[in-house]
Amino acid sequence: MGRNKPGKPRRPRNRVPRQLSLEELQPPGEAYDEWFQVEPGMDASRIQDPRVQGDALDIMHRLARLGPLYDYKVPKAAIFLDTVIDTGHLAVPEGPVDADAGRLIPIQDIAAAHPEFSHDGIRESIHRLHAAAALLVVTDEQHDVPFVRFVAKKPEQPGGKWSFIGDPDLVASTVCMPGEMWNELPLDVAAAVGFIRASNARLETADPAVYGTHNGVNGTKHARELFAAAHASGYVDYKGCEACPAGHLCTRTGKDEE
Repeated sequence: MGRNKPGKPRRPRNRVPRQLSLEELQPPGEAYDEWFQVEPGMDASRIQDPRVQGDALDIMHRLARLGPLYDYKVPKAAIFLDTVIDTGHLAVPEGPVDADAGRLIPIQDIAAAHPEFSHDGIRESIHRLHAAAALLVVTDEQHDVPFVRFVAKKPEQPGGKWSFIGDPDLVASTVCMPGEMWNELPLDVAAAVGFIRASNARLETADPAVYGTHNGVNGTKHARELFAAAHASGYVDYKGCEACPAGHLCTRTGKDEE
């Protein structure tokens, strides 16, 4: 048996920090004021209570389907998002939500670009991005439709500041993503691009072990596969215009600046 040599204490083998859940990050807005605890294995088709009909029954069916995607704690925002997906479009604001300008991203365009994805597969990918805090849902009474806002930077601690793509005060060091990548790349690969670019902007190396702990990513091996696809796409190094600093993934294109 060997003797323990004096020196620095050994570091723990598992140094991967635990990723905060969407609920722990405390997203802003009334869409996150209410959370539903879903029982694993819940089957809404077995509900016999005659008082649970119409909209209430529809919500129960949605919660049963969404529960596993949100670790069985589903925000009201996820139900809004699910109903928006039913319309076939995602409403995305151009800049602040109150700027009265936005655009629609047709979900069928995403499906056409990726025939390997079923409609249900695309629905699940959008929800996984939401659960991973890559996008948030913002209710808007003026337009009577929930907006989807892509997150440029999520807080590192609960209750911290969220930054969204299109914010006028978005600092240069914050990473954003070009809108076209959501149509051209599988959603899980696009999310990996965002993680890598955010790490680069902080002068850090994107760690697949850390990314492998994110909701919807099945471990380090899967994370490495997503990173390889992200780099192959060209969007990791994408720079849309000369106004963007080196660590910035621009939402504009060079054509927009001409």
